[in-house]
Amino acid sequence: MDITIITLTVGLLTYYFFQKRKKKKMKKIELSVTDKKEITKIEKIAGKRLPYRFPNHKNLTFQIIELMRPGYIKRRIFDNKGHCHYLIKYYLDRSVAELVEFGETDGHYWRKTSWNGETKVTYHYGKHEFNELDEITKNLRYYGSIVKEGRNKILPLENDLNQYVNELENHASYQKAWITHKKVTDSQTVHDAMIVEKTLLNNKRDLKRALALQNVLRIRAINSGYKVYNQKVNAFQKRMTELHLNQIKHLRPMNILSQRDFRHLSNLLAGAAAEELVNSRLREVQTGKEIIHNLLLPYPYEKKNSLGSNQIDHVIITTSGIFCLETKARTSKNGQYNVQVDYDQIADQVAKHKESIKYVLEKSNNPVIINLLRRLPNIDQLIRNVVVFVSRTDDEFTLTDSNRYQKMGIDVVQLADIQSLLVKAKTGIGLQPDEIAAIKEEMDNSKQLQEEKNYQENVLFFEDQESTLTQKQVEEQLYHANQVIKHIDQINGLLGNYLQEAREWQKQYQKYRYWKKFYDQVHDFIDQDQYYQNHNSKREILDKI
Repeated sequence: MDITIITLTVGLLTYYFFQKRKKKKMKKIELSVTDKKEITKIEKIAGKRLPYRFPNHKNLTFQIIELMRPGYIKRRIFDNKGHCHYLIKYYLDRSVAELVEFGETDGHYWRKTSWNGETKVTYHYGKHEFNELDEITKNLRYYGSIVKEGRNKILPLENDLNQYVNELENHASYQKAWITHKKVTDSQTVHDAMIVEKTLLNNKRDLKRALALQNVLRIRAINSGYKVYNQKVNAFQKRMTELHLNQIKHLRPMNILSQRDFRHLSNLLAGAAAEELVNSRLREVQTGKEIIHNLLLPYPYEKKNSLGSNQIDHVIITTSGIFCLETKARTSKNGQYNVQVDYDQIADQVAKHKESIKYVLEKSNNPVIINLLRRLPNIDQLIRNVVVFVSRTDDEFTLTDSNRYQKMGIDVVQLADIQSLLVKAKTGIGLQPDEIAAIKEEMDNSKQLQEEKNYQENVLFFEDQESTLTQKQVEEQLYHANQVIKHIDQINGLLGNYLQEAREWQKQYQKYRYWKKFYDQVHDFIDQDQYYQNHNSKREILDKI
């Protein structure tokens, strides 16, 4: 009971204390007859949307008046979008108690309050409140200077970055694809591979290198370089994307060679080197002969209306007959090579050689060839198939298991046996010089009508539609690739410093923008002192702001 009485007593005392303070703060107002009449009018229009008809630059269009008891009248003035620009509180005698001007966006406003003769002016933005515009201006200038100083640090880095980016784009624009998988001839692929490997088939040292098992070392090294290149390019472009920066134009990863591609290239180079070694050995044979290298002849392939083609590595026409040489570069082990390993494929291939030559000779209209075929009991006697095996690993080696070849009438020899084969061949046929010349002419004419086959597994290096690959072009492409990597490293290094400075600058810039927005919203608020003076002389609630 006692506690309840004490609590009530404290509550009543507190209430009367604050009511007394409130009354002290409130302005004592003596209302005239006119004031009372005006209040009566205001009561009739309170809460209604009234037009604001005074010319103005803020598109103010309507206002709402409210009578707030006990003590003051509230007036709000809006633009045509419904945004409140002014809130004015009047005492009941229609003098101004408080005026608030709002900015274009929420959170900014200027307030001038007059209570019991005391006037207070404040600028507001969010939670910040300032009594003087100079305080806002001071902060704006301070952060403006910080931003400018930071910008001066960043600008040289930006200039360097732009320079390196332009140079990077320039080098990238000159780059051609490292490899292109394309359906082209073996000769085209061998040419490009030899250019990249810096190999010349008329050089004995290069021939040995091209024949070796490790004959594409430079291509492997460049291919490894492009793997690193791709990693750099992909990581760099990803970083540019994550930083919301533009990706570098023309900069893209390269296709690279697979292990299958390497095996294919190695075999093609070794085959070309082996053929050139055979060709060199053939030129050493002094007996009368005609040599045709890489001969393409028509072959029916059981087609009724069209012909295919058949490629023969070497055709030698001598008094002993026509020798079709098929060259094979193979890897011998322990000084031996078993020719039985790929017999079926090779036997089928060389059989087509004989058939294509027979097809050309039998279709010939040359009287010399016609007479030659008449005097031969069998055209097969004229043509001999020879397989020349060249070792990629041993200078001297032995061929084993050649019985099946011999049964099919196919000679199997090594490079060193070629001269002996041609010199010791039986001369029973006895081709005459005019017959040798006629056969050579017929073969050449048929060759001109044929095109070398294209193969899907072949590749081209740094493909250029306008020219054949040269060593100069290879060096230029490698130079541009190295420059791309160099510039990526330089840009990455600069980006680290740039981003650190930019992040710090961005923090200061956000503060600068805050004060700039604050200043822009409040610095042009009208001089409300003039309004106070004008209104208090006339005291018309619906007057002009």
